[in-house]
Amino acid sequence: MSLTIETRSIGPTQKPLLIAEVSANHDRDLEHSLRLVEIAAETGWDCLKLQTYTAESLTMRSDHPAMRIEAKWGKATLHELYESAAMPMEFHAPLFDRARELGLLPFTSIYDPRDLDFIEALGNAVYKIASFEMTYDDLLHAVAGTGKPVILSTGMATLDEVAHALDVLDAGGAGPVILLHCCSSYPAPASEINLNAMVAMGTRFGRMTGFSDHTIGARAPLAAAAMGAVAIEKHFTNDTARPGPDHRFSATPEVMREIAEGTAEIHLLKGSGLKGTTEAEAVSKAMGRRSAFALRDLPEGTRLAEGDYRFIRPGAGIPANDPAAVAGARLARPVRRGNPITYEDIAS
Repeated sequence: MSLTIETRSIGPTQKPLLIAEVSANHDRDLEHSLRLVEIAAETGWDCLKLQTYTAESLTMRSDHPAMRIEAKWGKATLHELYESAAMPMEFHAPLFDRARELGLLPFTSIYDPRDLDFIEALGNAVYKIASFEMTYDDLLHAVAGTGKPVILSTGMATLDEVAHALDVLDAGGAGPVILLHCCSSYPAPASEINLNAMVAMGTRFGRMTGFSDHTIGARAPLAAAAMGAVAIEKHFTNDTARPGPDHRFSATPEVMREIAEGTAEIHLLKGSGLKGTTEAEAVSKAMGRRSAFALRDLPEGTRLAEGDYRFIRPGAGIPANDPAAVAGARLARPVRRGNPITYEDIAS
């Protein structure tokens, strides 16, 4: 399985695609947001991801108790929260443009089918479906109709819900779907990350899988990379002390660089999966493996017996895992003490 989005190759033989999530960390400040784009590029990430919604596309004004929240960033209604967190629509084009200038792949999460034309006009190459929206069939239908690839987050989801979402996307003509395992808690505790579920989803659904991370730090993304994630998404900021709902659990530039460097190294560490002697091991193999050496001067025609040879280091002679080639064999030529006994020394 593999997928190419614009110039980005995604799949198990590639290093994980790193998706830098702006989320609400734009702070409704375009200059600040443009600086975030630069940070994503400077720290070695591949993609810049936005979120396209308005408060009205997610909820409505209401004082009903179900609409009120109390969180670490304060008390508010859902409408008030999303109104303050929504990125202004006019930010999208300049952020997409700057991302492309810096070699990043820009794309966005869609929350409302009515925003599809706006997002298509940006040249959006892949659609992200957030965990909270993966059970919104109307949205899935709309996105599938573009025929473009989809990255589907699965926080809070059961396997049945994932299966249903995939059925809707497939039936609607969506492009390839990448499933992101996710724990939708902000921040997410390590005890509830359950990265084995990422692997299990890949086995169950036969799709490429990755990880949308809400933990603090780099450990969870690096573990996901080691376990086969083809894509890793993480919120990021330039300062975790800035006010707002997302800054406090987002990755700093230092953590982003650690993830970028770490996932690249993990990709190298994982290798091809083909077992064999590596180029770096060749010298060690020649010096460290045991092989047959003459313990005394052996004339031509000698029938080799115990006391004539030993299997010792280095590996210049007949290897120790082929003792039958040596025991009782007749020498085709003399071999001096301390010299290796090779296959060429044995009479046919």
